Amino acid sequence: MNEQDLTKPEATEDFRDYLTTAHNYLTEQQEICRTKYGIDDWERWYYDDETGLIEFFNGDTLKLRISYQQVGTVSKTSNTWLWAWANPNLLDNIKLESKKTTELGEQHNFKRLTKRKWNADEVDGWEMTSIMAYLTQAKGGCRIPGENVFKYIVFTNIELIEDGK
Repeated sequence: MNEQDLTKPEATEDFRDYLTTAHNYLTEQQEICRTKYGIDDWERWYYDDETGLIEFFNGDTLKLRISYQQVGTVSKTSNTWLWAWANPNLLDNIKLESKKTTELGEQHNFKRLTKRKWNADEVDGWEMTSIMAYLTQAKGGCRIPGENVFKYIVFTNIELIEDGK
């Protein structure tokens, strides 16, 4: 595969079917994150790639802790998707699960899952997040805005901290 070719791989009918199932799965998980964990209600949050954790706070009180894996990024400057498994700048501990997408892609000839980088937008980022969430049975996902990229992650574990400890 030509590394310079950034053309978005075509979506086969089988890929679109898988994506629809994945999207429905992630939508259900996102609703659980809102209703059960109040993920949109916390005053502030902090994520740490070294620990693979996002922590949510009210004031200085820790209220929610989420373990995560990175799916990939959409560059705001080049308008490209880059899989976490293909990103040499990421720590291994937060990209291990993303390697499962290449296995799925190879098994079903889903080129978007095996091509490391391709022309993309935010919708593509969410689609790849849906696929990884479904594949790994993640608890939810989110997009973390950055200066030049949007990072897409999935939640592997969610812990509600009842007493703030």
